[in-house]
Amino acid sequence: MRLDAKRILVPVNGTPYSEQILRWGCQMARESKAALHAIYVIEVPLALSLEAEIGEEIDRGERILSRMEAISSQEKYKGLQARSMRARQAGPAIAVEAENRDINLVLIGVPYKRSFNSSMLGSTASYVFNNASCQVMFWRESAPGLLLPRD
Repeated sequence: MRLDAKRILVPVNGTPYSEQILRWGCQMARESKAALHAIYVIEVPLALSLEAEIGEEIDRGERILSRMEAISSQEKYKGLQARSMRARQAGPAIAVEAENRDINLVLIGVPYKRSFNSSMLGSTASYVFNNASCQVMFWRESAPGLLLPRD
């Protein structure tokens, strides 16, 4: 699939589906010669100031972004721009980041969830879908494999 996007943003959170969406993003960016950005949002509770000392979360974000840089290298994509940011909620932060960086496409990974036979996006993915000023593309992880009965 060929894209016209020149700047792609991939929000990451350390889950297997976020790693998979980054791999997909690397392939798309490499084929389209696009700039690829990965962002990890540290959600700071309202009870704390945005500048509060939250070392454990910062360390987690650094580990996740290091992993994303390693994945980018495995996928032979050079130039991944990975960063973390603090915000009250991830969805609005991602939408604003996309606007500020003049992003053409946001790629979002979502987990497989089954509730009453429907798929649920979650609040972050829904917010980005409804509010980002650019295109938004989802990659949903597959349903867990069914075990077949043995003879």
